[in-house]
Amino acid sequence: MLRSSFFLGALCALCALWALGTASACAQAAYPSRPITLVVPFTAGSGTDIGARVLAKDLTDILKTPVIVDNKQGANGALGTAAAARAKPDGYTLLIGSATTNAVNFSFFPARLGYAPGSFEMVAGLGTSPISLYVAANAKWRNLADLMAYGKAHPNALRCGSGNAVTQVACEIFRKSAGIDAVTVPYKSNPQSLADLAGGHIDFAFSDASVAKVFIDGNKLKPLAVAAARRYPATPDVGTFREQGIADFEITGWTAVFVPAGTPAPIVETLHAAIRKSSASPESVQLRASSGTQPLAFNLEEGRRFAREEIARWARYVKNSGVKPE
Repeated sequence: MLRSSFFLGALCALCALWALGTASACAQAAYPSRPITLVVPFTAGSGTDIGARVLAKDLTDILKTPVIVDNKQGANGALGTAAAARAKPDGYTLLIGSATTNAVNFSFFPARLGYAPGSFEMVAGLGTSPISLYVAANAKWRNLADLMAYGKAHPNALRCGSGNAVTQVACEIFRKSAGIDAVTVPYKSNPQSLADLAGGHIDFAFSDASVAKVFIDGNKLKPLAVAAARRYPATPDVGTFREQGIADFEITGWTAVFVPAGTPAPIVETLHAAIRKSSASPESVQLRASSGTQPLAFNLEEGRRFAREEIARWARYVKNSGVKPE
């Protein structure tokens, strides 16, 4: 009797363990089973935020669970990015990262970011937009040569607007490459610097094309040079810096989705597939067309390599610009 009871108890225990394992496997396979937070480390209404909201809507439809945008701006995007880095790596906190937050900041604020290159894994690229130099539509400078000639003839008279770390580095590299003395004027965002440029408060500014498009369409600004290897399709008449005498000046802004390091591979793969599907949605295609952004399509390994290369590339840019890391 005792032996029968023992075997019966053991059998029940094994069944319980099997049921627990099955339940655990089912729970893991059920991702996502609750709302996902999409952290945007910049202000609501910014170009990054607008793209994030289109992505959130697409992912909500694709993953069949709410995806909620959470704006956590401040400190050059570092506050929201650090908050995402501290999140549990379970696929329920995603980050809209960028060249600023996930490349430049590592050289700008190496000691007090609150996150490191190893804090994240890139899930999928979103979009890329080259940085261009802009002046007011009614500016006295018809081309880049005119602007550089004026800067050489009037030391420290020109003011370059920058709205983030990427454009601050661009101001400094251009100043050194062009051989002019210009003052860099920092702003909290590129839209602010471009608004001041259109208002005549500064002389030129750097920005990604997606932010500048509304000013160009309104005939308030015009680009003089593109910091890319080739001309930008949206402004085919505007030459690159290389074409206009300044070599090795290629600066591109980009955005991508990241998750905290340690997120399980099956979840990363699920998110990667969903984000790639989102990139083909009518809303995403329309947003890229209206903003002048180009798609940034990677597989997972290509994305990881891109993230590493961008960190190294921007470390060189920051060093060459002469900007002192804070």
